[in-house]
Amino acid sequence: MRKIILLLLLALPILGLSQNKKKKGFYKWDVGINGGINFSNPLINSDPGNSIDSSLNDINFRGNLYGLTLIYHVNRFLAIKGEFDIENRGWKNDFNVSDDINVPDFREVTQVLDYFDIPLFMHLGFGKKFKVDLNFGPYFGFKIKDEVYSINENGEQIEGDDVRGMIELQEFKNFDLGLVYGIGFDYYFHERISIGFDALYERGMRVINEKGYRNSSIDFDFGLNFQLGKKKK
Repeated sequence: MRKIILLLLLALPILGLSQNKKKKGFYKWDVGINGGINFSNPLINSDPGNSIDSSLNDINFRGNLYGLTLIYHVNRFLAIKGEFDIENRGWKNDFNVSDDINVPDFREVTQVLDYFDIPLFMHLGFGKKFKVDLNFGPYFGFKIKDEVYSINENGEQIEGDDVRGMIELQEFKNFDLGLVYGIGFDYYFHERISIGFDALYERGMRVINEKGYRNSSIDFDFGLNFQLGKKKK
């Protein structure tokens, strides 16, 4: 990912300078709606005795995201972009929690972590009718849902504190913080309307439970944006 971004940084200015410059100017504000899917791949502390299975590092949990987009254009190439999303995160895994034959193992333990997620990043775009974008900045996550449930070996669904107690996992912290970066594309099929696509990686920088868990996800986000105001030169 880093090598791809570096190559784009070197190549995209050339593409930007080669665009037709007859029609200059830009709109200051974009507003829009967005939605897509994300794949959570949590980062965890794999120290001995950690009840969260280290194989979680190889498991993707697919969720949805949707929300609103707001963009402020500094000039024709640089903008500040913010999204205000509801995003599903979490993980799913099997646990073998006891060697006691009288204590059933939990199967398919699912941890759901939903956030009000605010990525706020620098949005660097090159092109006119079709634009290629680079994105980088922080994200802020506010937890809105923290649920855990499981199916035991008898086929019974168990929820909440019973599952947490067996796998020794407490509730997660209410606030998350990390970095977001990636690439995107915008196509202007009308002077004031564009459709876009972003592929973003969100990496948590804050430990959000006692087991050393940090969020990590890859987001694929589609959007429809509307340009507002008068065109600036």
